[in-house]
Amino acid sequence: MPAPFIAKQAQLEAKIADWMEIAGRTLRVDSIASFSGHKVYALTLTDPAVPLERKRRCYFSQPHAHEPGTTAGMADAIEQLVTGKDLAGNATRLDIEKALAKAILTFNPIGNPQGREAAPVPCWDGSKYTNDQFWCWMRGEDPDNPGKMWKRLDLWDTRVERHPKRIGIVYEQIDEHRYVEPNRSHLSSFFKLFFKLDKEFRYERWLDLHQTEFEKSQFNCMVLLPIKGLAEGDILAEDAAWGQQVVDAWTRAGYRPQPKPVHLGYTGEQAEYFRKNWGELHKRMHCISTEVKNNAPDATPEFQMKAQAIAIEESIQRLV
Repeated sequence: MPAPFIAKQAQLEAKIADWMEIAGRTLRVDSIASFSGHKVYALTLTDPAVPLERKRRCYFSQPHAHEPGTTAGMADAIEQLVTGKDLAGNATRLDIEKALAKAILTFNPIGNPQGREAAPVPCWDGSKYTNDQFWCWMRGEDPDNPGKMWKRLDLWDTRVERHPKRIGIVYEQIDEHRYVEPNRSHLSSFFKLFFKLDKEFRYERWLDLHQTEFEKSQFNCMVLLPIKGLAEGDILAEDAAWGQQVVDAWTRAGYRPQPKPVHLGYTGEQAEYFRKNWGELHKRMHCISTEVKNNAPDATPEFQMKAQAIAIEESIQRLV
């Protein structure tokens, strides 16, 4: 029986209720309310009997509503940590007792539930939308260029911008007129939730989960390091080694990863968004990102989910 693909808010909240009943005190649930009224969750798993100062600390997240395989992968990993089995019923390869005794593991499974709820499909598998159509759902259709996606902004105001009639699902509304792309603005629920939990736990690692289309590429997954110059020395060396561990696990699973982790390649305005919002974090802590193929017939829901789950599993094993 195929594993459920958990990506919508109601599915997540139903699983949270199940996990709380099973996990008891090992699961802590935090949330903040977005402007749209949705709850954005942080789910922390750890053994409460072990003092916090003796534990490693890792944050797992996904900011983008159009990348639901990231949520499904986190749900699969959390299921393993809570029940000992993945969502398909297979036994986990994680040493759960060791992981919870030695680590604080916090998951933000849906960084922008407003956008996710506006998506027309639970999973983008290439069966209903071309990539051009998908990208118009992502950022909205350019009002001056029909059939093509609108520009990419960190923060924009409906009173200022000539914007698409249908707001792209990548954006989170933060007040009556303003929208942000969650991983490009500290005004987002995505970042606000992280900083709330980070004040208490002071995370040392952050795995940020993403998807992209890999058009005309031989690869179907990759690990991204920070933009050059944002992480250096021992931090960058460990980022690269951690990323390579994930890549090697994907290879063993039969996937087609880019052979080595590579630096995020943004330049210009997009690079400045990352320097502004991530620069200090990359200098302080280990941060890498996954990219798993999206919106293609050869990127099945199962593949999208398991590729992300493998990245999380490898990250936990490296941590403990």
